[in-house]
Amino acid sequence: MTQPQQDFLKNEIWMLTFGGAFQRNKVYAEKVSEKQREVFRKELRNYFEKEILPAYDNGVEHDEHCAMIEKIVADSSKYKSILSKERLSVGTAQKLLNLVLKYYWCLGWLPEPPHFPIDSRIQTYLPVKSKMSWTKIKSMDEYQGIIDCARRELKDGESLARWELANFRRN
Repeated sequence: MTQPQQDFLKNEIWMLTFGGAFQRNKVYAEKVSEKQREVFRKELRNYFEKEILPAYDNGVEHDEHCAMIEKIVADSSKYKSILSKERLSVGTAQKLLNLVLKYYWCLGWLPEPPHFPIDSRIQTYLPVKSKMSWTKIKSMDEYQGIIDCARRELKDGESLARWELANFRRN
């Protein structure tokens, strides 16, 4: 794959990732300009590409992945003046990270991720009591509860990422 092809795919992936994590989700504070949003997305992508994604080059385990979600949440407080809750929520951070990891994994750019992007569609495959809007996930305990519920749905030897990929259907 040429560099222009790879750059094109990365731009498309980030457009899809931001769309998936920010639509139907009040990420920005009131009266934040489109220019401020654009700068934030550019800086967030750069942060991911320089500080987050390299940690996944050789794969990560569950605990390290959860710590990375917490790091994203904590580091996002740098943008508190433009974010609605002064930082990204756990739900938004997991969606950003898990979506970009899924895309990169499917393209063969990174090893299989330990989790999957939690959203309402995939939760239809989980028992009713576990469902919660991903935009409302505020703690790692809530996130962990959904991951644990999904683990109980796995067949022998099946991973969370492969289970989600087999079950995910776009509306």
